[in-house]
Amino acid sequence: MSYNVVVVDDDEIILFLHSKIIQSVGLHKTPKTFNSASKALDYFESLSDDSEPILLFLDINMPVMDGWGLLDIIHKEGFNKKIEVIMVTSSVDQEDKDKAASYSKIIEFVEKPFGKAHLEQLKLRLL
Repeated sequence: MSYNVVVVDDDEIILFLHSKIIQSVGLHKTPKTFNSASKALDYFESLSDDSEPILLFLDINMPVMDGWGLLDIIHKEGFNKKIEVIMVTSSVDQEDKDKAASYSKIIEFVEKPFGKAHLEQLKLRLL
């Protein structure tokens, strides 16, 4: 399956690093990167409902709208994009892991930065 890959993190270095790892394992040639959840949401809204499914690598802790806020929006009725979410966070808090488990679109919860080997395994499962 082909995905529209999106990385959302407020740290520009992490955006660059994760984008390069995604490219290096062949998950996507040009992943979209956004330094805020609201910019990613604007992008999602610009896509047609029948576009490629979205594979979203999402940070939790960001200013203005955090990852939980974006998750709440994409889990609402009326959000018609096909989307799977990988939470990528520096949080090791069990409460965050438990909360992530309550969102049906989250397929994985990983600590950042994710590594190339981990992403290669993910690619095998998804594609």
